[in-house]
Amino acid sequence: MKILMTGATGFIGRSLLDELLKTDSEICALVRKKSNNLPIEVKQIDFSALSQITDTFDVFINLAGESIAAQRWTSKRKQALLNSRVNLTNRIFDLLQHPPKTIISMSAVGYYGVTNEGEFTENTPPTSGFAHQLCELWERSVIDSAQNDSRVVIFRLGVVLGDGGALEAMRLPYRLGLGGKIASGKQWFNWVHLEDVKQCIMTAMTDESYQGAYNLVSPNNATQAEFAKCYAKSLKRPALIWTPQWLLNVILGEMSTLLTYGPKVIPDRLLKKGYPFQFDRLDVALSAIESEKT
Repeated sequence: MKILMTGATGFIGRSLLDELLKTDSEICALVRKKSNNLPIEVKQIDFSALSQITDTFDVFINLAGESIAAQRWTSKRKQALLNSRVNLTNRIFDLLQHPPKTIISMSAVGYYGVTNEGEFTENTPPTSGFAHQLCELWERSVIDSAQNDSRVVIFRLGVVLGDGGALEAMRLPYRLGLGGKIASGKQWFNWVHLEDVKQCIMTAMTDESYQGAYNLVSPNNATQAEFAKCYAKSLKRPALIWTPQWLLNVILGEMSTLLTYGPKVIPDRLLKKGYPFQFDRLDVALSAIESEKT
């Protein structure tokens, strides 16, 4: 296969490359500037080189996008998040001489908006909020750019758990005993193990029955309070610190909704396909990740 990838140096991208390099594939990573962190087997190309490629890519894996939780959501930051997803996607399709045969693009469960009520499958109407707007525009940019010339698969990710990523950012506070319930703690923590993310992407590359949007989360949801207790236990620490919602509202503004709200998201389409989750229990997933670090 000839594969084009964005976000190759990110948390998911670096791990996915290890799997892709085991296959007989030619991998092109779209980068703004060359990175020493990518394997030498990966061909690094910039936008000008992309426009010169005349071959058709078998698969385009779109992992690009600045972290939605890295900074407070000012107007400038919101535009940067849109640019790193929507505008970047549009630019890539403008430069490609031929549409890829298959497009696998990421989205997030933020698509379902700001709420703690109800259950959301892929067909449940979303609620409002900036995260929903961002995800909807991102998904739409992929679908519109493909123009029925490509098979499009979109994975709406929960919090991806693995050695790095969001869990790494939380690890030190929890090791210091500073983890615990956020706001009511009853908001849903939709999670998925990195191994299942990679496996779903690899499967969707070749299984043409995959098409459209899929909720890529564990079938066994946890509340935020349950996650805090479980993660602290995996680190052999208490989880006693409560962070009130008003404090997060003051510190983070609108971005606090990422922590204080969480709809219950069901991986309905993956379950109906019979996808075998490698990690469907939170305690097992967290213990496995921690054991890799020790």
